[in-house]
Amino acid sequence: MLRKPNILGLLPEEIESLVTKRGLPRYRADQIFQWVHKHGARSFDEMTNLPADLRASLPDDLAIFFPENMTTSRAGEDQSQKLLYRMEDGTSIESVRIAQADGITACVSSQAGCRYDCKFCATARGGFKRSLRAGEIVGQILAMETKPKRIVYMGMGEPLANYRNVVKSIRVLTHPDGFGIAPKRITVSTVGLVPLIKRLSGEYLGVRLAISLTSADDDMRSQLMPINEKFPLAELLQAARDYAQANGDRVTFEYPLLKGFNDSDRDAALLIKRLAPIRCQINLIPFNPVEGTPYEAPAEARVSAFARALSRELTVTVRRSAGREIDAACGQLQIRYQNEKRK
Repeated sequence: MLRKPNILGLLPEEIESLVTKRGLPRYRADQIFQWVHKHGARSFDEMTNLPADLRASLPDDLAIFFPENMTTSRAGEDQSQKLLYRMEDGTSIESVRIAQADGITACVSSQAGCRYDCKFCATARGGFKRSLRAGEIVGQILAMETKPKRIVYMGMGEPLANYRNVVKSIRVLTHPDGFGIAPKRITVSTVGLVPLIKRLSGEYLGVRLAISLTSADDDMRSQLMPINEKFPLAELLQAARDYAQANGDRVTFEYPLLKGFNDSDRDAALLIKRLAPIRCQINLIPFNPVEGTPYEAPAEARVSAFARALSRELTVTVRRSAGREIDAACGQLQIRYQNEKRK
């Protein structure tokens, strides 16, 4: 049996195709889209400005599926939340709702699991299950029931390895008749899939790019992130430079700080040498411990010294988050939930 499309992942023109086939006016598609994305409707019955017979017949062609919240982990007074969602087929993924002074940041997953085997990442330990559909990505946002100020594709999975669905979800989330999120408030993260960085640049979506760098030394980066053997730093950094130029915005390099692996004075000097020619900023992330890995965060004094060294020539931020309290490293909430179920 054919799966009915989940309306959460459809653009107005796709809904329009369906309603015009029924001989209905095109504006009905806009109404349906707005009910879902502006008003949070979870059923066709809630769409009260549609004719009753249309509301009754829409389920013949379309589905409305919101991910089910299986468990939530909270942290601190800001009420940041890590959410474990179950999809329609039982697949589980994670999202984070981060409460900040100027609004909510939503961190979404693009895949269930990941193929790229970054040695410090909890998601890789669970293996790869499948890519998420556009509606499943958008559904993570809608299920939070609060319009976020920013959206970051930094949850489970590699966004650019699910290129078509990620780009489709961005088009849905930025559509002016729906959420209308400004493209500059959306960040797509990648381990460094160079051909797809180039492809994304050519889409002219206006979204920001974040690259998980981890080391400016090819040997160390290959040890920590095997993808570097396929797309070494010279290729990756050139793609980053080209993206920044094409989109008129700086690229962010995410840099998890791992004690004894990438936090030396030499590491800082190499970062400056390789990143200074690129319009960018570097985001230092003291590592969130992952059970079963040998990695830990450097001492606070070392983090501060590393940041000071970089700041002489680069724009540097240090992420101070509630991550340890809410299992914010990708995949940790899912692992904890599964372990508790086995008890």
